[in-house]
Amino acid sequence: MEANKGVIDEVYVLGNKVIEGNRRLCAYRRLCKKYERDPDNKKRWQSIKARILQKDVTDEEISYILVTFHIKGKTPWDAYEKAAYVHRMINKLNKTPDEIGKPLGMHKKTIEAMLNAYETMSAKYLRTSDESNLDSGTKDEVKKFSYFDAFYRQKDLVKRAQETPAFLDEFVEWVKEDRFKKAQNVRELPKILQNKKACRAFYESDSDEAFTKAWIILNINKPEKVDKFYKKIREFRELINDAEALKIKSEIDENKNKKAELQQCYKELKRFCKEVGLDL
Repeated sequence: MEANKGVIDEVYVLGNKVIEGNRRLCAYRRLCKKYERDPDNKKRWQSIKARILQKDVTDEEISYILVTFHIKGKTPWDAYEKAAYVHRMINKLNKTPDEIGKPLGMHKKTIEAMLNAYETMSAKYLRTSDESNLDSGTKDEVKKFSYFDAFYRQKDLVKRAQETPAFLDEFVEWVKEDRFKKAQNVRELPKILQNKKACRAFYESDSDEAFTKAWIILNINKPEKVDKFYKKIREFRELINDAEALKIKSEIDENKNKKAELQQCYKELKRFCKEVGLDL
């Protein structure tokens, strides 16, 4: 800001209160103090560009202004802050997730997952659930919001939590123990829980290696669940098994290009099997 000699985006003011741009205002005040003995420079920082809102602007309008800036705009909040603000909007304005989501270009289910993640994290994970303070947890704690968001985006995990409420508490403990190194691990968790051997390894291993050990076991027992190549192989097998042979035969008899495609597939499969040591 000092190098650019000012701001591009103005602050928003309602009455005598800045409702958007407090950091910019704070920076101006510091620069003004910095150049207190330099009249030429001090003058530059004694006033800031501002957009004055009409006194009759509603709380709802203010909320949408702020949420547009920080969820869709140039200076996005982190995921936890976004969820906290959307949660406040719904409670303060008595809006539904669908009503909040439409002007933000967000699907209802995305808003619902965000809210569930925020409520679970606030109530069960952070040191305090005082939602009047966005810093209710440490920075490291707040970063874990993506884990809870990933949880509520997985139908299998949500269903399990609904059927067995204790499972949600269990998941919270796993996050506290750092069993997941990234949110992607949470998205893969249903695959582990569905496999007995992998699930056992996840539960019985030390927290710092639980996911890795479970993932290795899953890769050995169910490679099509983990490896993209074997997933495609499984899909190919299912495609062949489900195909109507008589219908395909009729098609390739009538269309030489379709026949050539299948013939080429057969040749390449034979070549590949020979190269990897499989006998046909």
